[in-house]
Amino acid sequence: MKTKFIFTSLLSLILMCFWTQETQAQKKFINPVPIPYAIEGPDWRLNIIDTLHNFDPNGAVDTVIDQRNGNKLIFDLNGLVQAFAYNNPDSTNVPGAMTYSGPTFIVNRTNDRIDFPITNNADSLTTLHWHALNLPAESDGGPHQRIKKGQTWNSIFPIIDEVQTAWYHSHLMDLTTDQVTRGMAGMMYVQDPNNDPLYAQLPNEYGVNDIPLNIQAKNFNFDTINNVLKVNSIKAGEKPGPGTWGMVNGVVGGVLHVPQSMVRLRMLNGSTIKIFNIGLTKELLYDHTTSNDSIHFENMWMVATGGGYLDYPRPIPNNLLSLGDRREFIVDFGQYSPGDTIYLTHFQNKLPADTEYGKSWYSSAMMAFVVDNTIQPNRPVTSIPATLKPYQIAPGSIFKKRVKNLLGAPGSGEHWTIDGIPMVMNVINDTVLVNTKEEWIINNTTTKAHPWHIHKVQFQVTEYVGDVGVPDGKGGFTDEPAVYTYPNLPDELIGWKDVQLIRGGAEMTYVARFDSFPSPYDMDSLFTHGFMYHCHILTHEDNSMMHQFVVVDSLVSTVTNTTELQEPKTLTLFPNPTNNLISFKGDFADAGVLRFYDVSGKLLDERNMPSLPGSDVRTDHLPKGIIIVEYVSGNFRFVERLILQ
Repeated sequence: MKTKFIFTSLLSLILMCFWTQETQAQKKFINPVPIPYAIEGPDWRLNIIDTLHNFDPNGAVDTVIDQRNGNKLIFDLNGLVQAFAYNNPDSTNVPGAMTYSGPTFIVNRTNDRIDFPITNNADSLTTLHWHALNLPAESDGGPHQRIKKGQTWNSIFPIIDEVQTAWYHSHLMDLTTDQVTRGMAGMMYVQDPNNDPLYAQLPNEYGVNDIPLNIQAKNFNFDTINNVLKVNSIKAGEKPGPGTWGMVNGVVGGVLHVPQSMVRLRMLNGSTIKIFNIGLTKELLYDHTTSNDSIHFENMWMVATGGGYLDYPRPIPNNLLSLGDRREFIVDFGQYSPGDTIYLTHFQNKLPADTEYGKSWYSSAMMAFVVDNTIQPNRPVTSIPATLKPYQIAPGSIFKKRVKNLLGAPGSGEHWTIDGIPMVMNVINDTVLVNTKEEWIINNTTTKAHPWHIHKVQFQVTEYVGDVGVPDGKGGFTDEPAVYTYPNLPDELIGWKDVQLIRGGAEMTYVARFDSFPSPYDMDSLFTHGFMYHCHILTHEDNSMMHQFVVVDSLVSTVTNTTELQEPKTLTLFPNPTNNLISFKGDFADAGVLRFYDVSGKLLDERNMPSLPGSDVRTDHLPKGIIIVEYVSGNFRFVERLILQ
C-alpha cells in the first residue's frame, strides 16, 4: 500500500495516515532527554498552563524512507506546537520549567496529610488524577473532581502507599485522550528513606542514576512548505491514533548521558493507545528491516512493578510495557566503556498482533544512553541485592467475588464496554465495603489486548488463563495459551499492580484489599465519590470502557441485579457499640441469612432468620473488636460494622 495523505486545501494541512511497515525514519540521537525537575515539598503547588513545546529542537528526524520504492519524505519536526504543562509557580522563570508534561513529585510515606493545591490556568476544564495511590475519593482527581479555568483544587491526603513509582494525569470525562496527548501527565516517586532497607542499596540520586522515562507515541499534523512537511500541531482530539513518532520525556531522537555504574530506569508508558515491546541493544536497529533473530539483548533487571518492589531482581530481555503501567529496571552501565551507546529499543515487528492498534511506526530505536565516566553519583551503586522484598498474597478470606467482561468487536462499529454497560457519571456500578478483600475475574472476550486499571487499590494476580507475553529471547514472545496459577506465575504477572495487560481472549483473576478512606453511605453524595476501573487505552476509556465503584463504611440495600444504587429500605442495628446483644428495627421484614465476619473476611457465625426487625441476637460468643454484620435476603443486602466491647 502506498503512503497516503489527506490534503485539506483550505488549511494547507497534511494529516499523516498510517504507514505500512515498509517505512522507517532516519533518526539522529542529538536531542538531550529532559529530566523533569523534582518537587520535594513543602511547596506542593502546581499550575496547569497552556504552552508551546518543541519535540525535536535539534532536528533529529528529517527524512522517512519508503522501503518499497525508495522515496524520501522530508519532515521538519523542529517547531513550536501548542501543548499543556504543569509547573510549580516558583519555577516557571528558572531553568527546568516545563513546556510539556510536568515535574516529578518526590514524596515520603507519612501519616500526615499533604495539601496539593492544583490551579488551572489553562484555557480548558480539566482534572488531575493521582494514578496508583490509595486515597479518599474526593482527592482522587477522577472525572468528578473537575477544575474550572482559574480555579484551585486542593487535593489533601496522607501518603500511605508502599514505596513505588506512580504518576498523575488528566482524567476529564470524554477528554482524557486529548489532554494527556497534549501533555497533561507527570510522575511521582513514593519513597521511605528512613524505613526502606533497599533505599541505600539501589540507585536513588534523582536525575543522576535514578531516571524517570515517560515513553510515548504521538502523531502530528503538518503543513507542506517547499516540499517539506512542517509540523504545526499535535494530532490530538478524540482519536489521535497509536502515534507514528516515538519519544521519551517529550523529545524524539533523545540522548542521555549516564554514569559508568548501576542506573535505575523508571519507565512509564504515558501513551494514548500504543503498547511498547521494550528492550536494550547495542545495535541501532530498525525493526522493519531485520528479523531480530540474532539480536543480543543487554541485561535489564526488573526490580519493581507499578505497585512496588518485586521479591528479587528478575532478568528481562524485553517486555510488554502497557498503557499507564510503570516498571523499574536496573541497568549496569559499569560493564561498558566510556562513550559506548546503548539504545532503548521498541520491537514493532515482534509485537503480538492483538496488542497492535494500527501499524504505523517509523523506527524501533527510541533513545540512546551514552556511558559517561565524568558523571559521578555521590553514592554509586555497583551491585544490586539478590533479594528485594518478600512477596505473598495479602491475607484474609474473600469477602465478595465479582466478574467483569470486556466486550466489543473492532471494526464492527460497537463501542468497547465492560459488561455491555456504557459509562454514566451518575451510575455506581459496584459498592465495596471498606477493609475487606475481594476477588475480581476480568474476562477479555475480545480479540484485542486491553490494559486493565483500577483506582485506589493495588491488586495481585492469582490466576491467568491465555496468552500472557513471556519473552522468547529473540525480541518476541512465546504466545501459547496456558493456565498460570500463583505462585507459579511468569515474571509479567508477579508483583503489586494497578495496571495489567489482559491479552485477547484471556481471563485474569486477582485479589485486592479495599482498605482505608471509606465514603459515607449517603445517597446524595455517593454519586460524586466514585473511583474508576477501566481500560487504560485512553480512547477506549473515553468511549465507555469504564465503570465506577464506591468504598463505603456500611452497605445498605445494594440491589445486585441493577447498576444504580437504589433508595434503601430501612433496617437499623443497635446498640453499636455493644457488649453481648444486638437488636434490629426497620420496615424490611423478609426472611434471610445473618452472618458475622471478622475484618479479614473470615466467617464467624451464620444463622437463618425468619425476620430481623424485633429480633434480639446474642453476640457474646464472638471475639471482641470490629465485626462485620451481613444480612442477605434475595437481592437485598445489609452490611454494617459492629464494635464489640
